[in-house]
Amino acid sequence: MHRHNNGPRRTAAGERRSARQLFVTATLILSAGLTLPASVASGPHVIVGERGGVYTVEATFGVSQPASSARAVLTDYEDIPRFMPDVRRSTVLEQVGGRTVVEQEAVARVMMFSKRIHLVLEVHEESGTIRFRDRCGTSFAHYEGSWTLTERHGETSIAYQLTAQPSFDVPEFLVKRLLKRDATQMIASLQAEIAARSRRTGSQP
Repeated sequence: MHRHNNGPRRTAAGERRSARQLFVTATLILSAGLTLPASVASGPHVIVGERGGVYTVEATFGVSQPASSARAVLTDYEDIPRFMPDVRRSTVLEQVGGRTVVEQEAVARVMMFSKRIHLVLEVHEESGTIRFRDRCGTSFAHYEGSWTLTERHGETSIAYQLTAQPSFDVPEFLVKRLLKRDATQMIASLQAEIAARSRRTGSQP
């Protein structure tokens, strides 16, 4: 659809910048429009960095439920596609003690870019921390991170960290935008799922 403008004609670069701004605005609106329970403690604070083709994601957020509720959702590996739509498949291949191997397939999309992601995550569950790393190297040359849960007065603060080096060629600005958007949406889905399960089990007033 063309927009009539009596002012100076926009350059192609200007139109592309405007389109990107509209895209980001629309994404933020959609994220903000997710219906989350009033019990959710705090929204995410997400920082994405890059150095030499290696990207880092750091995020913190809170939930109004105990750490056990958050941990139950984070470790429900085979049910992940139900509350995280971008994850198409999540299958437990091995599970021994606190070590689990999970194979996942997901689709990453941003603007005109679309990429199928394949991971085989080796997950180690420790006290207060869940660590994971990809061992197949199909979509990422390096991919590892952690979830750290800290409970206080029945509420939980959660820290998420990820270090990723894509094995596919994508412009830096797209990767950073994709990682930040996906982290924000993932956290919103986790907050909603943790609260919903707590209501079903009656562990939250």
